[in-house]
Amino acid sequence: MMNRHKSVAVAATLLVLSGGVSYAASPAGKFCGEVISYGDYQDIQTNLNVDRDGRINGTYKIDGHARRTDGNVIEKDRISPTERTLIWTDKDGTGLVSLHFSSDYQDFKAAWGGSANGRFDPPIHSWTGTRCPPTPTP
Repeated sequence: MMNRHKSVAVAATLLVLSGGVSYAASPAGKFCGEVISYGDYQDIQTNLNVDRDGRINGTYKIDGHARRTDGNVIEKDRISPTERTLIWTDKDGTGLVSLHFSSDYQDFKAAWGGSANGRFDPPIHSWTGTRCPPTPTP
């Protein structure tokens, strides 16, 4: 019985120290970041899901200077649990995203590339994401 109380106390302490926010070690979630698009840094929100087979899919929204771009991503290859290759698609085309998550999945660094003549270009343009802060509820 004493071990159970210690476990509850430790869990409560960790919850308090984390500010009440709990994230599972998973790539699923909403990430806020920047992407190089049209030769400049743009704000991007990337929403990732994980299907029951562990594959990533999701959406993104780029808020550019003159326009907004909505797109989709789907996993192509799993290199490791924290490294994935995705395919992006939006009104401007399609290409690859080489995605590298931190070990706790709180952020990622990525590079993306386009395609030409049915072939993917190397991913060389920056795309980053950090878990977005929780949205306050009224």
